[in-house]
Amino acid sequence: MKKINVEQTFEHSLPTLLRAREERYKHLDKFPELKNVQIVSESREGHILKQVRNISLADAMPAVLQTVLPAGANVLVEESEFDDTTNTHTFKVTPGGGMDNIFAVKGVSKYFANGDKSVRTYDIEITSKVLFVGGVVESAIGDVYKHNLDKDKLSIENFIKVLGEPS
Repeated sequence: MKKINVEQTFEHSLPTLLRAREERYKHLDKFPELKNVQIVSESREGHILKQVRNISLADAMPAVLQTVLPAGANVLVEESEFDDTTNTHTFKVTPGGGMDNIFAVKGVSKYFANGDKSVRTYDIEITSKVLFVGGVVESAIGDVYKHNLDKDKLSIENFIKVLGEPS
């Protein structure tokens, strides 16, 4: 198992960050960096937002995954819940087609205010049951995930800049 802990600070208020987090996928035409994400389903049950998203790996698939995933299995499925009373996002990401024996990413992300700024933290666990190369798979996915979180932060910052702070 590989664990990742990330903390990111945003130069925006918590309400602005939370708005950007939820709304940017509704504006994919303005944000080409999100073109690999497709919302499959979204529902709200009280204060819980539930989403299922498909994430295309396309050009971003680590070489080690190309050797263990079947041909055409280049889509990940993310199932997540966001609790807007605690600003906590729980998620699980697995290869499409029920291949969670190859790998699974499970995590919790929390959003909170820090003065006039805001912070989000990630605690992520990556597991792979691939014989002999499971550790390599976990490390490769961990590296990609860290990089994608950095890109995601930039995407949120860009979203806020383009659409503006709420009034």
